[in-house]
Amino acid sequence: MLSREFHRSRRERYHEMLSDGQMGVLFAGSPKKKAGDEDYPFSVYRNFYYLTGCEEPKTVYLVYKNGSRVREMLFIRRPNEGMETFEGHRPRPDEAKELFGISQVRYLDELESSISGIMSWYPVTTLWLDLEERQMDRPSLERDFARRMRDCYPTLTVADSYDWFAKQRRVKDAEEIAKHREACNVTVEAVQYMMRHMRPGMTEGQIEAYFDFIVKTRGCDHAFETIAAAGKNACTLHYSVNRDVAKDGDMILFDLGASSGYYCADVSRTFPVNGKFTARQKQLYDIVLKGLDAALEAARPGQIKDDLQKISWKVMAQELIRIGMIEKEEEMSKYYLHSSGHFIGLYTHDVGEDPALRLEKDMVFTLEPGLYFPEESLGIRIEDTLLVTEDGCEVLSGAIPKTTEEIEAFMAQGR
Repeated sequence: MLSREFHRSRRERYHEMLSDGQMGVLFAGSPKKKAGDEDYPFSVYRNFYYLTGCEEPKTVYLVYKNGSRVREMLFIRRPNEGMETFEGHRPRPDEAKELFGISQVRYLDELESSISGIMSWYPVTTLWLDLEERQMDRPSLERDFARRMRDCYPTLTVADSYDWFAKQRRVKDAEEIAKHREACNVTVEAVQYMMRHMRPGMTEGQIEAYFDFIVKTRGCDHAFETIAAAGKNACTLHYSVNRDVAKDGDMILFDLGASSGYYCADVSRTFPVNGKFTARQKQLYDIVLKGLDAALEAARPGQIKDDLQKISWKVMAQELIRIGMIEKEEEMSKYYLHSSGHFIGLYTHDVGEDPALRLEKDMVFTLEPGLYFPEESLGIRIEDTLLVTEDGCEVLSGAIPKTTEEIEAFMAQGR
């Protein structure tokens, strides 16, 4: 995980955002019921984690500013020995202080009374909440709290801190980049392991299992649910059933990635199941690769990020015109079904997207052009995770074979 110093430095930035008489509150989130007595694995809300480093469910971070004085508190669940038998140890206040570097730690059932005490002693005028509506259950959690606060304190103004977090998280520091590198390195190793073991007649899930094995043995998690789509399944963009047989002559599209300390890798590759491209598969694959390479060449500080998609689009359109599949660029929409890239960070599709945004050094994002031909039972997507450097970009996932020659040579090993 990231260092305690990293999270402290992010809290200091957050404190600087607050003005005199303002309070900020963030929630870790709650476990979600799956079935019966089983919950889904808890996934902490990333903006909360970004500030605190805490992964404990139902935890709340509060900070307020009075003049030049800043006071921060962490509210944790009370110990419950009966539940700890099933869920494991819950940190006590002294442990939480040491773990997260926050000097005041109280129990969650003291949150409302603590806020009441603050409001009675200090002129708090504004409450900052993260009102992001696209992640998990944020609207109900944050907005219910906002309504209760307005009911109790009618003159209180509620402000949204989501955009502030989105801007902060765009540019990564050295610790974050190291986590991205680790996630990408494990992803590279796992994909290569999978390539060595892939054979016609295996199911998509059996092939995927080789990727899963390396991710788990290296102590990482999956950044998202793996897509392993053979043949026509590759033309369903979010296909994840992964149960069909990968037949001799099929191409199989993978969209996958490991995560390390929540920092993600996101990679797409499309391989011939038997290790050999047909002439037609190679022709169409090379068109997608040309689209990716053209965008990679243009990726550097100052480049409008979303314009990289236009570069891939134009190159691939010209190639499809050249081979007679379309007559004009506008017809590309028949085969190119999605945008070409996104920010990546604590989420696979991370915060901070802006159509007019220009790349900066130490941003991390993906490029993923793809073409889809259902009439040929063929979908091709090639995606890399990229780090913006001083004068270009570094392909963090670049060690995965990418050209048709590299793929065929690698898959021939051991066959």
